Amino acid sequence: MSPPDDKLPELPGIELETTLGGAWVTRFRNTVIRNLELIFILIIALLILLLFFFIPYKFAFLNLFYLPVLLAAYFLGKRKSLLASLHIILLVALTALIRPEWFTSPGITLSTMVMITIWGGFLVLTSIVIGSLQERISKGFTETRRLYEELKRSRVIEEMKEKVEKTLYTTMDPVVAKLATEGKIRIEKREITIMFCDLTDFTTYSDQNAPDIVLDELNRFIGQIEPVIDLFRGHIDKYMGDGVMVEFGAPIDYAQHAVMAVLAGIKIQERLKDTAIPWRLRIGIATGNAIVGMMGVKRQAYSAIGDKVNVAKRLEEICEPDKIYIDEATYRMVEPFINVTKVRNMSYSRQSDKDLLEQLRVLEGRMVEEGESAELLYQMGRMHFGLHDVSAAISCFEHALTIDPDNTEIRLAYADANLKKDEYEKIQLKGKLHKISVFEVKGIKSRWHDPSIIPSSLVAKYRNIEKGIKAPFDEILAVESLDGSIGRGLLTGMLSYAIADHLKLNEDLKQTILQAGLLQDLGKEAVPHHILNRPASLTEQEIKLIERYVVESVAILKRLGYVDETLLDIVKHHHEMWNGNGYPDRLEGEAIPIGSRITSIAEVYCAMTSWRPYRGSWDARLAVNELKKNTEKGYYDPKVADALFEILKENVPG
Repeated sequence: MSPPDDKLPELPGIELETTLGGAWVTRFRNTVIRNLELIFILIIALLILLLFFFIPYKFAFLNLFYLPVLLAAYFLGKRKSLLASLHIILLVALTALIRPEWFTSPGITLSTMVMITIWGGFLVLTSIVIGSLQERISKGFTETRRLYEELKRSRVIEEMKEKVEKTLYTTMDPVVAKLATEGKIRIEKREITIMFCDLTDFTTYSDQNAPDIVLDELNRFIGQIEPVIDLFRGHIDKYMGDGVMVEFGAPIDYAQHAVMAVLAGIKIQERLKDTAIPWRLRIGIATGNAIVGMMGVKRQAYSAIGDKVNVAKRLEEICEPDKIYIDEATYRMVEPFINVTKVRNMSYSRQSDKDLLEQLRVLEGRMVEEGESAELLYQMGRMHFGLHDVSAAISCFEHALTIDPDNTEIRLAYADANLKKDEYEKIQLKGKLHKISVFEVKGIKSRWHDPSIIPSSLVAKYRNIEKGIKAPFDEILAVESLDGSIGRGLLTGMLSYAIADHLKLNEDLKQTILQAGLLQDLGKEAVPHHILNRPASLTEQEIKLIERYVVESVAILKRLGYVDETLLDIVKHHHEMWNGNGYPDRLEGEAIPIGSRITSIAEVYCAMTSWRPYRGSWDARLAVNELKKNTEKGYYDPKVADALFEILKENVPG
């Protein structure tokens, strides 16, 4: 029984025969190509011999000469085929002169030479046309082959580059890898923010558990923090066992690097609280100048060195678990957005501290009952001073002096507190010559809950609506950190909902408007960050780049899974103006979706009353007055503007 075809054994003899046959064909072809001109001459000679000596009626067979001319045009080119055709014509003409009887035939009315001339003209024309076509085809084929070879080489290079980049991306930050392959990284001095994270009790845990368990838990911890760092555009410098060093503002020079670092720290701590890892995390953050670039000779890595790197590490070392400590430079950059408390030189661990705290609570109770007095304020200041809370002590003494300015005892206490302020409220870090101010991050300031912007009664009225919001808040916060517009999304969304409620729109539409207000600025991540933070006026081209962000917002929302056309239309048109001078479609009046008209004016109020990199925040009253002027100019729907002014009137009287 014969085996199936796919199981037949290989026959070396057949393979050898095939190989030899292919080699013979190749040698024969190469021989023909090398001797093509000789073969062509032999064909011409053979045709002449047949035509002139063996074939009667010569005119009838002159067309046989087209065959060698066509072959010459195709294989030898236009020039040689033209020469061949001219030689053939000359030979035929000479033959006709010598032996005219060879070219006579019944029925021919034209002279022999005229006939040969006509035939020769067509022969020359054929050689020129076919030769030209052959040269074009040959040139095109050569160019195509060259391009193909270049494409193959470029494809090989591209595949090699992709492999290198893929390898780099697994060992370093993708942004650094891309910039490094493009040769765009250099060593430079730049203001950045450095963050150090470190786990508590890691050594003890690793001693008590198997290495594979420790490594699995450590990778789970890293898997939790890496997405947050990437979201806020941090560069993971290195892993140091149970610690992580991260730079913000390098290699990409984001202006709001300190804000990004602190927000990343807050979100990391929040995420770890919801993750059952056997450790707690300490975070230290410092801002200042550092040297950044590729460090090393043969084996290089992108890193930062400098005094602020050491400060961040020392802050992490003294930080209490689950907390974030920042230096004064970082605090100055994040003050508009972050709540902090100053870290003092000692905690309330001693019994004497606990006694002072109890006495302070008693004095505060007396002040509520009896009212303010210089004596009570002085006693409270002494309690704060004893707790090393010198700022609070100074505040109490200053207030007491306004009541009793001639009290010598209070004056002496006030002077003593000022002298001791640095000693008590600044921290001595290891390796530092001078003490520094240290702040503990407590959380993100909510602009919706700021009574100077939104009336407290309005916040209380919509408390349940705020609690029920479902949105990608981390993504919103990451985009807001690009230009320091922290909290604008929530404020715009909630204020838009309040306006829609005042206009008595249905609940589904109000919820859609709330979502649109929250999400409509996501497209700002497509705008170059230096434009978002530009203190000077923008060029026309830069303005066009910013105007594109509304379309980008819609595209991002679709990628995130938002398919509600009403929501997408509100986001797309929230920069349209009532008078038709907005963008992107220059809609006018009622043609603008009602949700867009609402979120538009709500966002402008939020922008006016917020801190910007190029100006401070506006007073709420000034913002309302400006909105009224712009409404009269035709920027906003008057009905929607009136609704906004009405709900703000408790805080901003008209």
